[in-house]
Amino acid sequence: MSGLLGRWRQQRARRRGARLDAMEERGRRRQWFLLAGRRQRFDPAALDIAALTPLYPPPDQFWADPFVWCRDGRHHCFFEARAYRLKRGHIRAWELDRDGRAIGESFPVIDEPHHLSYPFLFEYRGEPFMIPECSEQRRVDLYGCVRWPDRWERVRALMEGPRLSDCTLFAHQGRWWLFCAARRGRLRVNETLFAYHADDPLNGPWMPHAANPIVRDYGGARPAGRIQRDADGRLLRPAQDCIRRYGHGLSLNQIRLLTPERYAEERVWHGTGGAIGGWRGMHHIDWQRGLLVMDAQRLIPY
Repeated sequence: MSGLLGRWRQQRARRRGARLDAMEERGRRRQWFLLAGRRQRFDPAALDIAALTPLYPPPDQFWADPFVWCRDGRHHCFFEARAYRLKRGHIRAWELDRDGRAIGESFPVIDEPHHLSYPFLFEYRGEPFMIPECSEQRRVDLYGCVRWPDRWERVRALMEGPRLSDCTLFAHQGRWWLFCAARRGRLRVNETLFAYHADDPLNGPWMPHAANPIVRDYGGARPAGRIQRDADGRLLRPAQDCIRRYGHGLSLNQIRLLTPERYAEERVWHGTGGAIGGWRGMHHIDWQRGLLVMDAQRLIPY
């Protein structure tokens, strides 16, 4: 939704949602948890979110931002884990079977003195890398894998200066792209999508898109997971619906045009409420080699 009128309507809906949430949440708090299940392909028409298996954290913490990666025939889910009493999250991983059921216990992967979330994984020249969000440090940090899947070491900062959230990399038409959210001036992080591009994802240099922010919309700007190709070859970008509240729902937007100067996308799927399995919220989706992972929100007692 663009234009002053559209933004005014969204702000009004957000204020109304905040009042309703305050009443609904009395004596309870929000808890994010994971969902997983087998899906042969990434298909917006066949997500069947209600049939996914929930993976619940202990009541004193929440789990969010799951990314699944298949290596040597085994799937591991990497995610943010955060205790309510702490102001920082860390990255954990869990092995899942082919149906999305947990194998053993989760284990720590990266723990730093500062907050970490959104453990985006990608592969370059056969090697796995991760760029967990650490926007409070005003960096985009690159981690390399020392031992799969539990030992990672910081390599370098890909970018320094701006506070970029939910950084999502992908290759497209001979270039590497980094999509993210950011707070700039009067722009808020939950309503923005910024883009940067480079020839080399490890060494850059990363150049800003000429039209930044390329999307401004509380209903579908902020990144919500890996950019996927569906069975029809469409390039689909997951985005958060933050109109009612942060992480109220999800959309999948087809990237129609992407050059260093121009950008265009079109929504092809949107889900809140019943469309996301009846959960209170959802703000992340990922799929790789037959396994779908998402996160969802519920209310639990204090």
